[in-house]
Amino acid sequence: MVSLIISIYKNLAALDLILKSLQIQTNSDFEVIVAEDANELETRNFIDEQCSVYSFIIKHVSQDDLGFRKTKINNEAIKIAKGEKLVFIDGDCVLHPRFIETYQKNIAEGGYYYGRRVMLGPKLTQKLYQSRNLKQLNTLRLLFSDSSHIQEAFYIPFRRSKQNPSREIWGCNWGVLKKYLVGINGFDEDYTKPCFGEDLDVGWRLRKKYNLRLTSLKNRAIQYHLHHKMNWDGEIEAAGRVVFDQKKQVGHAECLNGINKILLPTS
Repeated sequence: MVSLIISIYKNLAALDLILKSLQIQTNSDFEVIVAEDANELETRNFIDEQCSVYSFIIKHVSQDDLGFRKTKINNEAIKIAKGEKLVFIDGDCVLHPRFIETYQKNIAEGGYYYGRRVMLGPKLTQKLYQSRNLKQLNTLRLLFSDSSHIQEAFYIPFRRSKQNPSREIWGCNWGVLKKYLVGINGFDEDYTKPCFGEDLDVGWRLRKKYNLRLTSLKNRAIQYHLHHKMNWDGEIEAAGRVVFDQKKQVGHAECLNGINKILLPTS
């Protein structure tokens, strides 16, 4: 079974669209865990309502809104995940109908996997929010929309899986066997700023401990990123790079501040 972990922060309209896209998946062997980096009553009420609407299991973990703590809430989601396969997406990425099927078929021993996304334009995103109609995402309409990276929208089931060690995972679209992620103690909660580090950190630790192969699921694990103002900050990214470089230099494949809090022996 796949445990799909959705990282969200105060965007229930987007989560609503994601759940709609999950209802039409070609593979139904999955559960959903909404990992909320906040603790909003509105979110809890919304998820309670959706549990009676959809046929799949929806779980919810949350925490106080104390700044960027995506790594911590993802670790909480991992703890309650029942699936042997974990897939991670962001809360602004609507899914192609074969998204779960693709990860279910491909996640296996010895690898971790990533897909890519179509970047929806502001006009098409607004149409989706207003209509709640996922038919807006057919390829022909995308071609004539204000969206970009349209080449990622073409579903090519016979495309050969390609190992790609020169690329890295993005937190919005990747998957791995749960045992591997638990084996490196999950996400490193020392990453407390967005823009850089928390996903790269997982990648290098998976390679260091298990020598996993990174495999592209391009044109199969497809998602559609809803347009929003990009929250990028050069100084924050630079600070994340410093943390990441320090982590690699120290070389712990199992992070100390992860699912379990590991105390080093004192001399």
